[in-house]
Amino acid sequence: MIKTKNKPLISIVTCTFNSEKYLPKALESVQNQTYKNIEHIINDSYSTDKTLEIITEYIKQNNKKYSIKLIQSQPKGVAKALNVATGEATGDIIHYLHSDDYYCKNDSLEKSALYFIKDPNLVWLTGNFFVAINDIEIVIPMAKLLRLYPEKILSCMNFISHENTFIRRDAVLVYGGFNEEKNYVVEYSLWLKLIRDHKPLIVDDEFTVFIIHKGSTSTGSIIKFFKAILRGFNTQRKEKIIPLIGYYEDYDLYHQFLRITKRAGG
Repeated sequence: MIKTKNKPLISIVTCTFNSEKYLPKALESVQNQTYKNIEHIINDSYSTDKTLEIITEYIKQNNKKYSIKLIQSQPKGVAKALNVATGEATGDIIHYLHSDDYYCKNDSLEKSALYFIKDPNLVWLTGNFFVAINDIEIVIPMAKLLRLYPEKILSCMNFISHENTFIRRDAVLVYGGFNEEKNYVVEYSLWLKLIRDHKPLIVDDEFTVFIIHKGSTSTGSIIKFFKAILRGFNTQRKEKIIPLIGYYEDYDLYHQFLRITKRAGG
């Protein structure tokens, strides 16, 4: 257990919409955390299944252990739901636990908090990609790849696992939160903006499991997967990134690249 009195408050954000199938496991993983200086913001988009019943029972069981706040907002996309919930958060650190994710260990939050306690200037940290397919858990060692050259690696594709990323709440707000526009990756713009000024602490560890299932936004089918890749390319263009090279608009090479492509296009 962390023995310091300066435990940072961690805001856990969970957005739900007809999430009854996977939500109980996510909530159970929260209530089992050894780190209790947390608040849980749940934003439901007016679910019509048993989601609200599950949340109500969860609040009843745990509201004396830590702060839990249930809000509701219109279903206007996951990015909008995340941004609304972020506006309700008050923690020093924020973690986005989707309704079909779950903490892989009871000390996941305790481990993440320690990194921020050890380095008060740390803005964000990220770890490996941890997935569950048909109840089989698989660790994909993204940390080893990202450590090679974080900026260039991230410029190629969204290789950062949002499930295993913890951020200062103020940084999420300063860098614009999540992209609510269609045809863009929800969190990719945020990562690309953050990494310009703050390199993430990349740890060879896992905190959260992402369940791959048919209802997953980006991995539920081959078609969804390729649409997610296309949204990634759109996000790169929006943030003025050259894949592999990774130069931004304030670099001369970027403007040279634009002039060359413009001439080539006539």
